[in-house]
Amino acid sequence: MVRQTHSDDSDRVDAAFNRVLAAEAKAREAVEECRQEAAAVLAAAEEHARRIASRADHRLLRAHRIADAQVARALSDLLTPTPTEPAAGLDAETLARLDRAIAALADEILRPGSES
Repeated sequence: MVRQTHSDDSDRVDAAFNRVLAAEAKAREAVEECRQEAAAVLAAAEEHARRIASRADHRLLRAHRIADAQVARALSDLLTPTPTEPAAGLDAETLARLDRAIAALADEILRPGSES
């Protein structure tokens, strides 16, 4: 009778070991599935980040182009001479005197050693 008990115990131990080994194999499979899923999530996140960076780069480039065009337009406006009309009601002699006075004033202000 002892033999049968020993055999029964041995069978139960074997069954327990088999359950443990099966659970371990199942756990390894689950870990591998999680690893693969994590790799897929990571790859998707990296691709998403690349798309965001690409869109940001395109937007920055477009903003720079717009700003460059506006600067070029403003510079062109500044460099384009505008026709000047003589002041209304001033004759040629008065305008000439005014030009001489402005030139003399500018010379005095810009002359080295001038302290105003």
